[in-house]
Amino acid sequence: MRHGYIERILDHLMAQISDPASDPAIFTAEIIIALSPSHDGTAALIEQYAAKYPMIKSLPVTATNRAQRLNQGLAHCQGEIVVLHHPATLLPPDGLLQIMIAANQGAVWGAFRHQFDWEHWLLKYTSWYSDQVRVKGKGIVYLDHCPFVRRDILTAIGGVPEMDIFEDTALSDRLRTTAGMPVLLAGKAITSARRFRQRGVYRQALMNQWLKLCYYGGVPPALMNRFYEQKTAINVNYGNSSRVNLD
Repeated sequence: MRHGYIERILDHLMAQISDPASDPAIFTAEIIIALSPSHDGTAALIEQYAAKYPMIKSLPVTATNRAQRLNQGLAHCQGEIVVLHHPATLLPPDGLLQIMIAANQGAVWGAFRHQFDWEHWLLKYTSWYSDQVRVKGKGIVYLDHCPFVRRDILTAIGGVPEMDIFEDTALSDRLRTTAGMPVLLAGKAITSARRFRQRGVYRQALMNQWLKLCYYGGVPPALMNRFYEQKTAINVNYGNSSRVNLD
């Protein structure tokens, strides 16, 4: 239940999903949770939700990084559209409906606009840059935009590249080459600014830019991610860490 987001995400999603038995006119969805071993009560919480909502499926996995968890979840998907939901981000209140409309209009992949849950001029600029330059200009979608993609396309390109970090950038490159530029939806995905709060806004921003240079300079992802996470197991389960992530 790291950072308290899992419960909020599930409540938020269930508010957007209809039970086809009671309201068949509204679209339905499945929620697949790829759950790595944890000792913080996350598994018990998810079992409670799964018992209440049959569309929630808990999938125990043995993945060592976030990309592997996403791919193992993808292997169990049945829907036409897959949403890669970031574990510390909330979709817009009508986010799933926005995706459905975009898909019906022919969108192959895309994402929501970005916003942090903390007011700071640099974070506002970061979100603006992420929307207007990174997504619309370069076709690169980070996972905290909660990207969506047609399942057949995602499967055809081999799923999410199994890298410890920048897997979303590599995935965007594959999707852009295969399916063109992403669609940027009107709604905003609200993501946690916890790393900026914990490490300092400017320090974290500089770290992010340094890591981008390292990525394009060919530094191994495992090395970059250890520097980024500082052995806190945010995305990767290091053997000497006591924290394990849920995606």
